[in-house]
Amino acid sequence: MSYCQITRTPDMTLAEYEEVQRALGSEPLAGQLVHLVGVVDGSLVIVDEWESRADADRFAAERLFPAFERAGIRPEATTEVTAFETAVRV
Repeated sequence: MSYCQITRTPDMTLAEYEEVQRALGSEPLAGQLVHLVGVVDGSLVIVDEWESRADADRFAAERLFPAFERAGIRPEATTEVTAFETAVRV
């Protein structure tokens, strides 16, 4: 079973997302299976599928939050995260 996270951030732009991506560097993300990004109704939406919740949590703690800091961008308080263990993957 994999782990899916859908993140919706109304106040983040694609340009800010790209800054954080640059700060992450090009090293592969252990356990990440899918990463999709788009804008829906003015909100940045990111869909990630991970091999496990532990992989997602490790990425956030060790790579994502430090990348936000390096990019000089603060994660928005308005961010909504929906996460779940996947029951079916086609």
